[in-house]
Amino acid sequence: MFQRLVCSLSVLSLSIAAAHAAEPVVLDTPRLQSIDNFRDVAGLTTAYSTAHDGTMRSGVFYRSNAITPSAADLATLNSLGIKAVYDLRTPSEIAGTPDTMLSGATYQNIDIIGSTTSGANITTVSFKSAADAIAMMEQTNRAFVSDAGMRGQFGKLFNELATTDGAQLFHCTAGKDRTGWTAAVLQSIAGVDNATIMANYLATNDYTAARVAATLKAMPPSMASVYAPLLGVQASYLQAGLDEVTAEYGSMDNYLKQGLGLSQETIYVLRGKLVEYNSLPGQAGLIGNAAAGAELLRELQNTSLSGTYSAYNYYLQSAIDAGTLDGVESQVGGQVHADAASYLLRQNALIEQAAAPYASGTDLKVGQYRLWTTALAGYLGTDGSSHAESSNEHSQGLMVGITQRFSEQLSARGGFGYSKGTVGGAGGEADTDFTFFNLGARYGFTSLERGLFVDANASAGYVDYDSKRELGGGLGTAKGDTHGNLTGATLALGYRAPVNGMILEPSLGLRVSHLDLKGFKEKGSELSLDVDDNTATRRSAVANLNVAFAPVAMGAWQLVPGVQVGYERTLGNNDVNSNGHLLGLEIEQRAAFDNRDQFSGGVNLMASLGAVSVGAEVGASGGGDSHGFSGSLKASYAF
Repeated sequence: MFQRLVCSLSVLSLSIAAAHAAEPVVLDTPRLQSIDNFRDVAGLTTAYSTAHDGTMRSGVFYRSNAITPSAADLATLNSLGIKAVYDLRTPSEIAGTPDTMLSGATYQNIDIIGSTTSGANITTVSFKSAADAIAMMEQTNRAFVSDAGMRGQFGKLFNELATTDGAQLFHCTAGKDRTGWTAAVLQSIAGVDNATIMANYLATNDYTAARVAATLKAMPPSMASVYAPLLGVQASYLQAGLDEVTAEYGSMDNYLKQGLGLSQETIYVLRGKLVEYNSLPGQAGLIGNAAAGAELLRELQNTSLSGTYSAYNYYLQSAIDAGTLDGVESQVGGQVHADAASYLLRQNALIEQAAAPYASGTDLKVGQYRLWTTALAGYLGTDGSSHAESSNEHSQGLMVGITQRFSEQLSARGGFGYSKGTVGGAGGEADTDFTFFNLGARYGFTSLERGLFVDANASAGYVDYDSKRELGGGLGTAKGDTHGNLTGATLALGYRAPVNGMILEPSLGLRVSHLDLKGFKEKGSELSLDVDDNTATRRSAVANLNVAFAPVAMGAWQLVPGVQVGYERTLGNNDVNSNGHLLGLEIEQRAAFDNRDQFSGGVNLMASLGAVSVGAEVGASGGGDSHGFSGSLKASYAF
């Protein structure tokens, strides 16, 4: 079942989600009797919190002492889905206590210390005092940083941990020194605070207490006092290594990159595996489309794109470091598809406006025809708001038609045309090529020249749709194409009245537009969406006032100026949405244009010479956060 990420997410719901995410994540890591230092790197009883509102993921990396399990413990280990085991011991250690292989897991020996003397095996070292043992343990941790051979082996280990899928386990003999350093570095990459890293390191003393006590009890007291520091851990051991990092590299990040040779991508992959961020930078303050986009980005942490060498993982981890999503949250959801659908649903109004000067047939005699053409262009911009980014619409087209007057009371018209629309918004652009035909008729109850009339108009056409979305953040460009149908109809009741040298023509009506755009799959980016079918209907009430002034003679030409004023109010829900899904997550976006009320006005000038007429019209429209203008050139011939 898809998880729905709608654009109506509110600050309140995000706050609730954040509060829920802040609750401790209880770990159910099994305690093994035969492998006492086995545990999850994510924490002891609860998952550790990290910087930037993160929580460590359980079941990703396990740490342990040598894998010598009882039958019961082996069954438990095999149930954890561990895919790789990294043995950090020397060949001699392995020969003395070889690992038991886990079902379904690969095995790899990465010998960290080589021939270097350490406390890994107390039978191979001798000391005169406990202080000597402590000093050697501190020096071993310094060598993890200063010794080039060890750095090379640790670099190999971390690269393996990054590139291998599934749960992984690393261990040495006691699971405390080489293993303890590896776990501390991973927790540092994750963003766990220093005090917690140290506490986790020292937890070895609790996990192995019974075994250490038994070992010491078997020794003479004088020997036990000297060798006790080798069997457990002390804060000074780990701190010696951390201090060496600061002394030689200045920071853990430099140690990882310069000392171990890890790339930034590898560090980010490890962090993506280790941490899930409960919220993303700035997410709590977002609403509308941006909130839905940010939540999609957050939820993608639990998909195959996270913790891998993907553009998404690099983007997300970079955003965590930078403290900003850099606008990707507004671009990732596909708002432009909603903007394009909203634009198409308003195309029928533009078609009617273009045909309006020739719609009535009042300038024709009974039985006469007028062949006409109109070229049109327009722009509409919608300012950004809390729910959506700004959008803009450009259109240009050509329409050819014919009008006939059948009687004193009836005229009809028909036409076909092409309109090329370009819609931009939230980093995307959609081209909507619309090929259509249009039919209409007017009936005057008394006559077409005067009195009450009814006007009907219908249009239908084919939409060819292409889109391109620049996602930002190095996530590439998502491209898609589809097709569909757009239909519409308007029915209006009006009154035509000659008054003092003018002709007034007010009307009221109802307009319905229906869009059926087929679903499609974008390509070109890891975050390309499967865009759902967009089937939407827009209903609105319309009111218009057309005023034609008395003709003015200019030589042989007759000039007729005119004015138009219009108002349209959407009935029912005025929002237009688009829906898409990605890797099991669904996202809804809302169009920037959401005006319930839209006003328009324009002026025109028609010039006639016998059967020929030419003209031009300019207009403007606005409402809410939207504003636009339009223009057209017209020509006709009566016969």
